[in-house]
Amino acid sequence: MSGARRKRQSEDPLRILLARRSSMGDIVLTMPTLVALRRGFPNAYIAWMVDDRFRGIIESHDCLDEVISVPRYRHRAPVYFLRETIRSVQVLRERKFDITVDTHGLLKSSAFCLLSGAPRRIGFDDERRELNWLCTNERAPGDPNTHAVDRYLMMAKYLNCPTEPIEFRLPISAASRDWAAQFLQQNGLAPNRSLVGLNLGASRPHKRWPTEYFAQLAETLYENGNISSVLIGSPDDRKLAEAVKDQLTVPVIDAVGQTTIAQLPALIEQCDVAVSADSGPMHVTVAAGTPVVALIGPTLPHLTGPYGDNNIVLWSQPECACRNKPRCRDYHCMYEITVSSAHEAVRQLLEANT
Repeated sequence: MSGARRKRQSEDPLRILLARRSSMGDIVLTMPTLVALRRGFPNAYIAWMVDDRFRGIIESHDCLDEVISVPRYRHRAPVYFLRETIRSVQVLRERKFDITVDTHGLLKSSAFCLLSGAPRRIGFDDERRELNWLCTNERAPGDPNTHAVDRYLMMAKYLNCPTEPIEFRLPISAASRDWAAQFLQQNGLAPNRSLVGLNLGASRPHKRWPTEYFAQLAETLYENGNISSVLIGSPDDRKLAEAVKDQLTVPVIDAVGQTTIAQLPALIEQCDVAVSADSGPMHVTVAAGTPVVALIGPTLPHLTGPYGDNNIVLWSQPECACRNKPRCRDYHCMYEITVSSAHEAVRQLLEANT
């Protein structure tokens, strides 16, 4: 369901809906497109349609007039899903959008764009998944072989919006920053001590670095550089956090499952460097301005790796490159990324950013 509308800045009739429902990483990667749309249409009314579980990551973005939440399908509550879907469609139609910009490319986003009643519904010309193309009536050039940030920006270029400089403008509230600082202080982080964030999770098991490797890295950082580590992850990653801590003989700060989606960027911002597999928090790290050591196994870093230069990618370059459908059971590509290489990468980034 939609949240409260923010104050409109202009009476310009142009109304734009940016459709990117999920996931966290792709939402962050779409933020430069939002900034470009605002740059090209400074007086337009711009809203973002997003799954209700992810609204916190964009809710206070300074380029948005409104965030419109739509429900995620819940198998045990079809009546709820239907009711909330109808309400969301009513909200979309009430806004009388002129243009919808769909970077998601799936039916679950394009169908809402169609039901919004917008006369111009833009999708990518190379996107044909789930019959989403039946819901759009304009095609922006797309390139599946470029980084996701640059691909999504093609939508803004199609609408003649200037895309440079490329900016995320990740919204981090003062309240979230205060929470992060207090959380670290209460958990024993000494002033002026270097802090490395260890993001344990990923959307699929074959993208995850082994817990024993994270434990060894935390030990090495603490013993060789007197560097503290904070474990980062969602509530679903609690078992991973416990597995890491069971193998440790040095202290770490455990923030897994203790941050809201709005607090996560503030905590990552407090880190000097973060270590992460290909995941949403990896992209949040880049957008927050924190250097990241990216642990990439089955995916392709030039498409979905960390964007920008102030990062180091450790990629095992497997010949199989299965991405989302692994054909092995040992996930050897992630095991091939060594603790020593990750430690060296962290050290390089710490030295380069001090």
